[in-house]
Amino acid sequence: MTVKIGEGTSEMTGDAKKTEDMKVSLKVSYAEKMKEITFKPLEDLKKGDKVKITVEKI
Repeated sequence: MTVKIGEGTSEMTGDAKKTEDMKVSLKVSYAEKMKEITFKPLEDLKKGDKVKITVEKI
């Protein structure tokens, strides 16, 4: 069962094409370690586009 933990919105700081790798980092505020995932976007993104990131427990 998947449970939604939270979500956040941000703005692209640069262009990203469907062929490029994007990275998202997850860090607990007091922790030294950070987890990073890499993925290819399903569509081209431009600087200034708004994006929403959803975190789910699986």
